[in-house]
Amino acid sequence: MTFKNYDASFSEAARALFDTLSPEQQERARRMGGMQAAYIGTKRDLELDREFDRVTENAAAALFGKSGKARALFVLGESGSGKTTSVEKHIAKRRQFLPRTTADGVSVRPLVPMLAPKPLTLKGLALAGLGALNYEVHNTRISGFDLFKEWKNQLREQQALFLAIDELQHVLRGDTVKELQTVADVLKDLLQIPGWPLHMFLSGVPALAGFLHQDGESERQLKERSHIIEFRRMSFPEDIPVTTKIVEKIIRVEACLEPRDVLHEEFVHRILHSSHFAFGSSIELTRIACDNAMRLEQDYVGPANFIAAYALKSGCRPSQNIFAVKEGWLDILPINSLQELLDSVRRPARSTKGR
Repeated sequence: MTFKNYDASFSEAARALFDTLSPEQQERARRMGGMQAAYIGTKRDLELDREFDRVTENAAAALFGKSGKARALFVLGESGSGKTTSVEKHIAKRRQFLPRTTADGVSVRPLVPMLAPKPLTLKGLALAGLGALNYEVHNTRISGFDLFKEWKNQLREQQALFLAIDELQHVLRGDTVKELQTVADVLKDLLQIPGWPLHMFLSGVPALAGFLHQDGESERQLKERSHIIEFRRMSFPEDIPVTTKIVEKIIRVEACLEPRDVLHEEFVHRILHSSHFAFGSSIELTRIACDNAMRLEQDYVGPANFIAAYALKSGCRPSQNIFAVKEGWLDILPINSLQELLDSVRRPARSTKGR
């Protein structure tokens, strides 16, 4: 998770780059940055709000007795569902997670974000966790167990109350049941640090539910200590109204353009279908279409912009472009968008010998 906290040296380099752009390019950069930073909320944000409030209040409840057992929140959704963006948004808007200065004048972060390493092993996870705490490990020969012990010590010493781990699905790449059991033990132990009731936000693909549903004792204990929110795929026709509103908002409010023949039911259905019915992917595709319109100096976004956007995003040829074909577009599977290109590569070249 990035949380948009760019390194100071990157900001300096980006500013130098910006200064070399023409006025027209600078204006597009401003509009693109604002468009990409805009957050599209839905009803599921209400559920996330309640759960984030519950987790933060549960951490504070220790002052008045004891924190509840459920200290982990799993946010599950397919790639492109918008789960990472939503978690980032709900973290960024809460002042409880902002850095603070202790009575000793030391700056600490109540929440520490990190990405799960790949492959996800005890040693790899501990190293990534220590790295997120800006703790340097000079001796890489230290065992995973000792690194994990040091990670827990540093979480306490640096007064981290919350840990946010994204891409946790890497745990599913474990080769053995023992490896999955080890990761379950690690997460459970993080929630049971003596005298330090750490709380966690964990996100990944829905298949993680299988990890929580295993028969092992650690998995059962981890499930008992967790709440789960699923970012489901969108569906037709139920989600046509909300998707239409989102597409219109992106075009009119974010991009300051006019929608032209892209808000009727069939076209919005094409947007959903081309995006695997994934909420975040449909937003991304619409923003690419807006970017295409801006580069063509149009004051509107029309079907041709979506044709270009999908071609760029998927790499498909015209016959496989869901927005270009008049009929049979529902039979085109986005996952096979590169099939014609791959077939042309695999097709043996015609021999010219003897001509």
